[in-house]
Amino acid sequence: MHGSGAFCFRHRAIKRIALFISNYTNNERSTVLICITPNKTAHTKSRCYGFTIVLLCLLCSLNFSATIARAVTPETALYSDQIEIRTKAYETKEKLLAKRIAATKDEVEKNNLLLQQQLLNKLNEIQDETVAPFEPENHNELLHPAPTWEHFEDFIVKYTSITRESKTSTQNLKDTTKQKQILYSQLLSLAEDDPEQDILQLQHAYQARKLFYQIGVDKNLNQRLDHLKEQFPSLVKQLHIEKKTITEQQKILARAKTKSDTVEEEKNLAIAAVEVLIQEQESVLAGYLGQDHSDTSKKQMHYSQLKLLELQTEKIDTTSQLYESMANLYREEQKLLWFQLLGPEENYFSLTDLSGDINKKIIHLRKETNALTPLLHSYETQLSTLRGGNALIGPKAQDLLSTLDKKIQTTGTQLSAVRQEVITLAHSGSLLEKAIDFKQSSLRSMVTRTREATDEMIEKITGILTYPILSYNGMTLSLLLFIEVLCLLLVAIIINRIYAHAIARTGAQRNWSERTIHLIQATGKYPFILIVVIIILSIVGINTSSLALVAGALSVGIGFGMQTIVNNLVSGIILLFDKSIQPGDFISLGDSSKAGGFRGNVVQMNTRATVLRTNDNINIIIPNAEMIASKVVNWTYGDEKIRYRIPFSVAYGTDIERVKTVIKEGVLSLPAILSHPEPQIWLTEHGSSALSFVAAIWVEGLHARQSARISDLVLSKIYTTLAEYDIEIPYPQMDLRLRNDIPEQAVDARTIIDRLHQKVRGDHLTEPA
Repeated sequence: MHGSGAFCFRHRAIKRIALFISNYTNNERSTVLICITPNKTAHTKSRCYGFTIVLLCLLCSLNFSATIARAVTPETALYSDQIEIRTKAYETKEKLLAKRIAATKDEVEKNNLLLQQQLLNKLNEIQDETVAPFEPENHNELLHPAPTWEHFEDFIVKYTSITRESKTSTQNLKDTTKQKQILYSQLLSLAEDDPEQDILQLQHAYQARKLFYQIGVDKNLNQRLDHLKEQFPSLVKQLHIEKKTITEQQKILARAKTKSDTVEEEKNLAIAAVEVLIQEQESVLAGYLGQDHSDTSKKQMHYSQLKLLELQTEKIDTTSQLYESMANLYREEQKLLWFQLLGPEENYFSLTDLSGDINKKIIHLRKETNALTPLLHSYETQLSTLRGGNALIGPKAQDLLSTLDKKIQTTGTQLSAVRQEVITLAHSGSLLEKAIDFKQSSLRSMVTRTREATDEMIEKITGILTYPILSYNGMTLSLLLFIEVLCLLLVAIIINRIYAHAIARTGAQRNWSERTIHLIQATGKYPFILIVVIIILSIVGINTSSLALVAGALSVGIGFGMQTIVNNLVSGIILLFDKSIQPGDFISLGDSSKAGGFRGNVVQMNTRATVLRTNDNINIIIPNAEMIASKVVNWTYGDEKIRYRIPFSVAYGTDIERVKTVIKEGVLSLPAILSHPEPQIWLTEHGSSALSFVAAIWVEGLHARQSARISDLVLSKIYTTLAEYDIEIPYPQMDLRLRNDIPEQAVDARTIIDRLHQKVRGDHLTEPA
């Protein structure tokens, strides 16, 4: 039936669904006219609604089938399993492409065809690649006559290598499958005449062939890994290590540990020295910020940047050497554990603990080495940027560039080798844990694992409970200490109540007066509280005898006029615990713009006084009592970001929005000004001779402590920006109004104006140069 899709229903919900399907199926190939009018009875209505829903579902399925029929489907011949079909399809495609390339004159189309030809060649290269079938090794030959440690070590290397390759292959298989699915969806979304389908067909075929090959590789690796897993228990049971070999390995491990400790000490000292040089170089680079550079200074800054990059690369190189030494030590420790496991003595509990400790250290080392790789990549990117054409490169910088190239490549190779070694150690550690399970019986293995899990849980709980929450002057407060104090308080409260009830019951039995009962209760209660307090102070770590001596000394000192010293001492303690002011903060004490006001960095906080260093490098010693009593402005409390408000003016008649835009762009070009939060330009006043604005800009870090320098930078930038955009900066002016209210005192206005002009010219001529 043909016509427009019109549906007549008395039920609103069905009518809406019908209209939706009508719009959905309204195309050139299918238009339907349906007119259904249900009867008044409920039974007839339900049958009619059911028939309508079935019919609508049928129309949806027909329309969906028509849509799929019109979509582009993959050319299966390009990735067929049969070589003859693929070869024929490739030849046909190649001839067609060659013909079209020769016939076309459009450059865009020709490039498209050449790209297809490259994809076809790439596809043709992998069409005959096959994975060699897996052939298992003879198990008896491996164990004949008896496995040695060299054989077993080769087996471990092979096992860890295949395990690593299998994980990589599995990830590649997932990526290839995902890429093939994406290309398949893109093909289905294209129309029949879409020109992009030719390239997508070849890309989809390439991913399909690559997936087929990857499946074979993954299957082969899994078969090899399963075969090695089958051999592993037999090797562990057949191999035996003599006690003499274990003793020799212990000596080797002792020498390796001594060497590793020496290397670790040397490398840590070298890293500390490099970090100091890095900080100095960063300070040198910070001095170039906010300055106008000549070509010479730009070359010096460029060389300083390269020098900093060299120091950072040297730090990674030294750290990589340290990690290499640690990996060698862990390898020898693992080897000793293998020998002890395969030796005559069986101490599986100890071996399980030692293996777990080594694996934890290996996991930590793996995280550290993985963190260095992206850092080295970032340095390589920085080096590429510094090598760019816009940089002014001097002769020293040119030599340093070539040196850095080699240094980064060498460090990257070394770091990659260390990472591979750590990954091998991790797989070997996992294999060692399996070997410990194989050597034990099922019951002993379960007991060992249960004990290991229990010890690990107890260790974690103990670590959480004993973690230092607050440490001060040798006293450490932890969650376990709080629990102990809380339990002691609960026990003390229970004992106190039992004692009170016992005294009350005894007094009732013996007819004691209420006053006597309260007196006996208080006699036992308060000494008991004092004892509990002393015990709690002892648990916390406070020496009660020293407190008594200190209290006596303080009372005597206060009696002899030491109020000022005590005041400063207590104020210092309050400041130390309060942490509202800390070393490194930038503070103002009093009005810093007037005499007697101070502003600077807090460099020391002692018990008696605080040392403040101003920007003029003057150290001011301020008593702690004054810090407590006075109003202190902490510019860096909790956050290093500070907003400065810098006023400026423009002439009346200037476009306000244009002023805000150009000034905002100008100040954002300054390296010291933060873009987040972004600067704000506010109109603050209609002045007597100008429009007054305020530039509210944000700075942080070192710039937040240099208000005069930031004001100079911003005001200079505002002046140059206004001059660049021809925006007038007004001079102060005054309008003079002449009145002629009194005739007898009237003066010729022209005469007054001439006199004023003469005065202005005279002042201008007498103004000093």
